[in-house]
Amino acid sequence: MFRQIAQRGIRSVVGMPVRWYADSPATEAVQTIHARLKQDMKIAMKARDKPRLTTVKSILSDIVYAEKNQSAGASFSKDSDVDVAGIIQRGIKQRNDSIRSYQDGGRQDLVDIEEAELRILESYLPQQLSPKQIETLVRETIERLGASGIKAMGAVMPKYVLFNGNRGGFLRGHRCLARPSFSTRRFKSTTTAASVDVNASIPLRASSPETTDISADGHTYTTTLPNGLRVVSERNPGHFTALGVYVDAGSRYEDRRTSGFAHLMDRLAFRNSERLSSTESVAMIERLGGSIMSSSSRECIMYQAAVFPHDVPTALRLLAETTLRPKFLPEDVEELRAAVPWELQDVESKPEMFLPEKMHEIAFQTGTLGNPLLCPLSQLDAVTSEALHAYHKQWYRPERIVVAAVGLEHETLVQLCKDNGYGDLGSSPSCIEGKGSWIAGFQDGAANSGTKAKNGSALTRNQAVYTGGTWFDYKPNMDFSQVYLGFKSTGVDDERRLYLYATLQMLLGGGGSFSAGGPGKGMYSRLYTRVLNQHAWIESCVAFHHCYTDTGLFGISASCGPRNEYALLDVIATELEAVASGKGRLSLRSSLRSPYASQEGPTSLEVRRAKNQLKSNLLMNLESRMVQLEDLGRQIQVSGRKISADTMVNHIESITTDEISNVARELLETPATLLAQGYTENIEKFYPQVAANHGIKI
Repeated sequence: MFRQIAQRGIRSVVGMPVRWYADSPATEAVQTIHARLKQDMKIAMKARDKPRLTTVKSILSDIVYAEKNQSAGASFSKDSDVDVAGIIQRGIKQRNDSIRSYQDGGRQDLVDIEEAELRILESYLPQQLSPKQIETLVRETIERLGASGIKAMGAVMPKYVLFNGNRGGFLRGHRCLARPSFSTRRFKSTTTAASVDVNASIPLRASSPETTDISADGHTYTTTLPNGLRVVSERNPGHFTALGVYVDAGSRYEDRRTSGFAHLMDRLAFRNSERLSSTESVAMIERLGGSIMSSSSRECIMYQAAVFPHDVPTALRLLAETTLRPKFLPEDVEELRAAVPWELQDVESKPEMFLPEKMHEIAFQTGTLGNPLLCPLSQLDAVTSEALHAYHKQWYRPERIVVAAVGLEHETLVQLCKDNGYGDLGSSPSCIEGKGSWIAGFQDGAANSGTKAKNGSALTRNQAVYTGGTWFDYKPNMDFSQVYLGFKSTGVDDERRLYLYATLQMLLGGGGSFSAGGPGKGMYSRLYTRVLNQHAWIESCVAFHHCYTDTGLFGISASCGPRNEYALLDVIATELEAVASGKGRLSLRSSLRSPYASQEGPTSLEVRRAKNQLKSNLLMNLESRMVQLEDLGRQIQVSGRKISADTMVNHIESITTDEISNVARELLETPATLLAQGYTENIEKFYPQVAANHGIKI
């Protein structure tokens, strides 16, 4: 019996070594931890002990915050040593995380500061019991209860208090505490703990069915609530916190009845909700400051906020109101009907915004990724409050939502999500029972079958069908004619080829004819050195890659003066064919122009430079907390896991010159998508000949 009890007690519910602590008898009048903190703050002020003063003040501030922001189902008292000890334990975990981060960055000076604060915090925790004392307490309890046999274990265990480090709370019982030893570098259990797989799902607390996945590097925590909603976080030290809500919805899921609704949901964000009026939402945003935004794309509707840590509860409440409880009032819908035509007109007047959308429409003519990203004018009359509510009810399901945060304790984020109603959101029957699927507004297979989402739910999406095609818009009065040449590429599902196409995009590079240069501008890319620098009549030339879950769209966009469009098509087609040719030189008959150096395949130096630029761009972007947030939320939403920057860099580093040429050849094997706007009379006549010369299928 004792061995069974000891083994259960020495291992916490998260499979980590624990320590048992003595507590004072309830009848003994002793100074509370909070009172000690207040007293020590005064002593530190008089002694000018800055490290202790700073540490104690931060804990007292957390205690005040916890008292003011109590959830409905939990209470906090500064006079409860159990509650205050939980605050201190979270402070210890934060400093252990910071120590690891600073050690990785080689900042020993900051490591020393964090370790000093760590020792101060540990001095306020209850005194650790020895293994002999633990054995004595357990045996006394067994004898007092007259327990015998393994079946009596359930009666003995509740007599102890188990501190669960993942939740930061106590299960009340006997006058003993047990807590996980978060820093194995500092604390060692006298009992060997069971080995823990860091990728395994572990219960967030003993009585909850929700599970938490921890990434292999220990930086990413993902909790799946009972209703299927996922909560993910990364604890990165910083001065502000980034929050985001990502909904697996967008224009690719829409049909003729809901066309443009994702765009409208974005435009109606942060307005009226069940608990906040539009005026109150605006006032809350102004008080928060920071950065608060929403946007819609083909595969996601996202809501993001960057605020100071003490404003996190308010910001998450605002996000919850606009994502869970929006009210689409008739006056808001009428305002939207008046604003959307102006937005469409503005987009159509800017080729750099309009043509990429048109390219998707021509490349995917059967719908899905070819659906309009913005709400069409013809759809505005069908937009009603009832229709928007029906769309929200259908797509804003917990299994389609990811709540993400960077710079916030995971336990805090999970609790805030529950407090704001994310845990109460009901799942769709298809997710719970595994029957049918939700596709573009249809249920139970009414739409085309698709690929199953990687998160393991019954949700599916329509498979995007690439068709290719041509589109010409004759506008002879435009200052510059625009030409877009695109091909089917790959999606996120094909991880290896995804890195290859990203490197190919860096290799081609490009930009405008005028640039101030400087690091990172891609001035040594092929489209700069071999197109823009050799053809003064070309205004711009740049490679693009639109990547989605199951497919992608890769190509080159360029602009030039009127009447040179067919020659421009020949130039950009030659560049693609040259990369596809590998290390050889193209024959003279494959191009209408003279054999420039650009007709040679990529060199190992060019590929190495492209890989270095891609790695540099990746790591520089990830220094932005908002980029980290979106990357985290979208990766969990699409693939169900977070790929670390180190893994990405390793993939990029392993790319070879031959692989780049191979994926370029794959592009030319698919039908092309060709768009031209401006003086298109000549390109309409000559594009079949240009395409045939380069082996392009149109």
